Amino acid sequence: MAFAILRVEKMNNMGSIGGKDSHELRQRETLNADPERESLNRQIIGTVAVDDVKERLASTGVAIRKDSVLAIDVFATASPEHFGRNHPDDPACRAFQFNLVKFLHQEFGEDNVVSLRAHHDETSPHWHATVVPIREKTIKVGRQVKTERTENRLCAKDWLGGDRHTLSKLQTRFADSMKHLGLQRGIQGSQAKHIEVKQFYTLAQEAANRIENIEQHFPRINPDRYIEKTEKPDWHDRLKPEEYAKESVKKAVDALSLDIEKVNQNVSQAKQNELIKTAVPAINALAEKSGARQSQAERALLSLGYRLDQHGGLINIQEERKEAIKSTVLHVLSKSTSIEVFQEELLKKSIRLELSKEEWEDPEKKTVKMLFYKYGKSNHLSANDLGSEFMLSGLIRAIRKNAQVEQDREAIAKTKVSYDTTMAKKFAEFKGSATEFSKYLKRLQPDDIEEISKKIGRDQGIIGVEYVRSRLQADIGKTELQLAGERDRLRREGYDAGKYQNKGFKL
Repeated sequence: MAFAILRVEKMNNMGSIGGKDSHELRQRETLNADPERESLNRQIIGTVAVDDVKERLASTGVAIRKDSVLAIDVFATASPEHFGRNHPDDPACRAFQFNLVKFLHQEFGEDNVVSLRAHHDETSPHWHATVVPIREKTIKVGRQVKTERTENRLCAKDWLGGDRHTLSKLQTRFADSMKHLGLQRGIQGSQAKHIEVKQFYTLAQEAANRIENIEQHFPRINPDRYIEKTEKPDWHDRLKPEEYAKESVKKAVDALSLDIEKVNQNVSQAKQNELIKTAVPAINALAEKSGARQSQAERALLSLGYRLDQHGGLINIQEERKEAIKSTVLHVLSKSTSIEVFQEELLKKSIRLELSKEEWEDPEKKTVKMLFYKYGKSNHLSANDLGSEFMLSGLIRAIRKNAQVEQDREAIAKTKVSYDTTMAKKFAEFKGSATEFSKYLKRLQPDDIEEISKKIGRDQGIIGVEYVRSRLQADIGKTELQLAGERDRLRREGYDAGKYQNKGFKL
């Protein structure tokens, strides 16, 4: 049965978080990663971990002490045999990832899980999560009179410390969350230790050096040096030199065969002993790595810019990246109200904007500089490749529209407050009676409606007047019971809508 594997590591400063980013984004050499499979890696949650951590800390206003643990690196995977193949479309990988996200959210809180990356370019698929360990704590303040208040605090100790069983319990909870996938927990209290990649290569080199030393102490026997000591032939042997030579060699080799076999056995056994003693993890990892390499067909496809999906269909990697960039840009654009905000949010997604030095002709026959969307170390797509809405003029139109929508939203929110205030006052005039309020509304004429609409909504312009007009006409069409519900809503929101008591029943 395969095992569920979980490891955690504290990160006390932004430097260590940045180093984690550098490794996970393959910005530095990763000895055990295959560069040709880097395109299979996926960003599941967040963008750049160091930025995500800063944003989470800033949004909560949490106090940071010298000894604070700013983030926790969570490494998760399973035994290699659990996965069908090391690919993001593999059903076992997808199921593991889905349940991992669910576990992380339940264990640490959804807002605290700021980054999650899936790596498929190493021997086995695995996932790196970045967690900001923030919890809302209730504390007592005051010397003489104690009062309680709640505040956000960094408290990695709740998950990683406290007692010697805390980490063990965390791993047990993780294994329980993966049990339905056919995974089980590792042996509790096991003395087995994880070997880092650098240690792995050090062990492999050390084993090779020891083998070389062994061979120097147990050299293979060369039969030639014994044949050289063969007695000189007599006159009879000279008559048949060929037979004499064959017989001499045979005697020498027969005499040495046992010695040769013995020495070779000693060398082989010594090699095996040294390997077992110093580098079994290294050998196992090498064997596993060679067995897990993707097929030659897949490698050939990747070199041509294609990959296979889970159904065996061909996917153009460049087109896939293009669609991903378009989706990301449109998502960011939909929430941007200025070009500065748009650029900042794209940078968080590792996409930066640059204008070309040359000028181009846009769809409106205007001469402009081409806009490029750059991602990764040297990859880029031009706005022309993505479509007219991704050109600078298209972006500006969309951003202006967003800004107008935001202004309209704010205007409507302010008008709503003014309208609710006016209606509450009118309810108060009728001592909260929904019946009397309904009669008042039904008596309103078109000119009255227009006058009230302009009076309440004029401060917010045309959109304010239209909002009041539509609200007023909707209220006129409501029953007394519905108006009583509106009155109660106003009261719940803190408005004085009058107190009304009806002998017999309440609306």
